[in-house]
Amino acid sequence: MHISRILLGALAAMAFVLTAGAGEAAAQEKKAGAGQAVAQKKKKSRCKDGQPAVVASYKLSKGENIDLQISESLTGKSGDPKAGLKWMVHRRLGNCIACHKVSKIQALAKPDDLKSLRSYGFHGEIGPPLDGVTDRYTEGEIRLIVVSAKKAFPDAYTIMPSFHKKEGYNRVIKDCQGYAMMSAQQIEDVVAYLMTIK
Repeated sequence: MHISRILLGALAAMAFVLTAGAGEAAAQEKKAGAGQAVAQKKKKSRCKDGQPAVVASYKLSKGENIDLQISESLTGKSGDPKAGLKWMVHRRLGNCIACHKVSKIQALAKPDDLKSLRSYGFHGEIGPPLDGVTDRYTEGEIRLIVVSAKKAFPDAYTIMPSFHKKEGYNRVIKDCQGYAMMSAQQIEDVVAYLMTIK
């Protein structure tokens, strides 16, 4: 009788451990599943800054200062210069100031304000300064340069990306394949802002 009670007790303890272990494993599996879902969400959100899967069609025409231009708006309407500034300093979309100095934008940076310095203060020197860009190019030429610098300057070596195409890039993160860097409206906004730079 005493041995059977010990055996029953041992069996009950074993069943409890197995049940607790199964519950713990299920909780860990649920937690891992939730972690994977968050990781997938983060992974998919890498290209959710406004990048479109559709690009606007456009017609090339003869330029005045360079061979070609896009004389018509990509959206059929004018861009918003205020929004254009936002895209020019956006560190994942336009990020124009990573390569180009723009005095008008630098003037917005306050030396004692780290946030404004981060947004407006650090300009690259890889590309030409954009000061006086409207003296060098027409609006249609600027539009083509932003859409596809390689079409604008086919004989030049330029590392400027084409901001409004969705294929033909090298080494694209898997999640970002099939997306343009900027939408047609964002392009028009940037062009509108660039037209304010004298």
